Amino acid sequence: MPSPSRETIVLHKLLYRPEALIALVSLWLMLTCDAAYWAVVSGVSPDVTSPPTAHSFVYYLSTAMVTFGLTAILLLLLAIRPVTKFLLATLLLIASAVGYFNANYGMLFDENMLVNIFETNTAEAIELVSLPLVLTVLFFGAVPALLVMRYPLRCAPSSLVWRGCALLLAAGIAAGGMYLNGKDIISLARNHREVRYLMSPLNIISAAYAYSEDNLQSVPEFEHIALDAVKVIPAGVDRLPRVQVIIVGETARAANFSLGGYARDTNPRLALQPIIYFSQTASCGTATAESLPCMFSLQNHAEFDRERSQYQDNLLDIATRAGYKVLWLDNGNSCKKVCARVESRDLHLSNIADLCQDDECFDEVLIRELEKALAAVTQDTLIVLHQMGSHGPAYSRRHPDSFAAFLPECTAADLGECDQAQITNAYDNTILYTDHVVDQAIGALAAHNEKLDTALIYLSDHGESLGEHGLYLHGMPYRLAPSQQTHVPMLAWFSPGFAQRDGLTGNCVRQLAEQPVSHDFLFHTTLALLDIRTAVYKPDLDLFAACRSKTLV
Repeated sequence: MPSPSRETIVLHKLLYRPEALIALVSLWLMLTCDAAYWAVVSGVSPDVTSPPTAHSFVYYLSTAMVTFGLTAILLLLLAIRPVTKFLLATLLLIASAVGYFNANYGMLFDENMLVNIFETNTAEAIELVSLPLVLTVLFFGAVPALLVMRYPLRCAPSSLVWRGCALLLAAGIAAGGMYLNGKDIISLARNHREVRYLMSPLNIISAAYAYSEDNLQSVPEFEHIALDAVKVIPAGVDRLPRVQVIIVGETARAANFSLGGYARDTNPRLALQPIIYFSQTASCGTATAESLPCMFSLQNHAEFDRERSQYQDNLLDIATRAGYKVLWLDNGNSCKKVCARVESRDLHLSNIADLCQDDECFDEVLIRELEKALAAVTQDTLIVLHQMGSHGPAYSRRHPDSFAAFLPECTAADLGECDQAQITNAYDNTILYTDHVVDQAIGALAAHNEKLDTALIYLSDHGESLGEHGLYLHGMPYRLAPSQQTHVPMLAWFSPGFAQRDGLTGNCVRQLAEQPVSHDFLFHTTLALLDIRTAVYKPDLDLFAACRSKTLV
């Protein structure tokens, strides 16, 4: 048998080097896991005419060169010899899954999305698993990952020289792409910032770095705020025990509330209640992990830091300090550490026959517990109900069959199996059920008008995309998110006694309904409604300050 030629030996040495494997993986990721990225690139092509022109050819070639070069540089810097195979195989698996959600749901992968993944419970995660996802991860992630693990790597003593040369080559390819068509590539990066969250593995590694940086920091000292908080009942006011209920809606968007003008009657019960509906309400974030802590924090949206909020008193802590009994009731979405220092109950495993099945309960389980809590009230109380609401993608599981008014509805967790109308029908049915749940909560409070002064505020944590602009679900970076994910419903209701004693009657409060408001208002409005006086209270962030008959400052 003839010995291999010198050229063959040299070729084998080149192919079996880590740098060659990194180049192959970089090319594979660019071609198979970046479909959403290339859709954006294609959609803003300077010349998409058919047949393709020389200009469009240069545009795609130069973009591919820059994309490949940047990917290769990143992997060459990270994939050091002892962990090369493991790192590349892991990235292939993650990138294939991320690429699937980017392409099919319009998701953008950043640090907040990583937080959502780590804080998602098992039931929610299972809903996202579908056959197309499994097949995508299998063929574009698992199979190439297995080949990577079996790849026969060899290293020469001069490995640093090889790595340096490979970095120079990758940088040269990226620079060559910029030289060919830098103007259009810079325009793409500036005008379509979402591409940075769609390019694997750059999005994955940058998100992991940001998440690790936040979570590996030393635990800060807990910050107590509003230490001067005290409950002050205005002189001459003889009032009953005060109970405020805050209902935190889940994934409800204002666009589908008929209270705000939606064509379908999704709020038939609330339309009959004496409520104030705030039609111009903005959320603090686009996912529960961000919005929920933010709405109960003194920090406003512009300055909010999720990590800092975990080590700082929030609205519940201040209410407790001022003498209120505080209770958090949750239907399975968790309080994201907001209720860490108050009494809380997770009700999603209540096992109530007519309300619970398959380790999940409908939101009326919250009303059952609210009724029990109201019957036992002996002092001023703040109660928070955190819904399962309209959490997707399995919208049809969020409501009883009796609330399937809009048909046919999508009953699959994989939204790709349903058309736009079916998805919207399923989502609207969840809003119809939320209308019922909030109405039931109002009814439970009204039943105690003789012995309690009661108030209720409902507001959703964030909205939802239902296919607009090719986007589904939620969690996009806030500055890039469409209004469907940030425009949320909010409403308030007061018992007659509560309204009269606070001067919240007549046309004054109704005239406030069209003012632009946000999650920032919840903190200060609630302080006022609870008769809590503190120097941190800001009247300009109190929804009803203009109508209130008393002052807290």
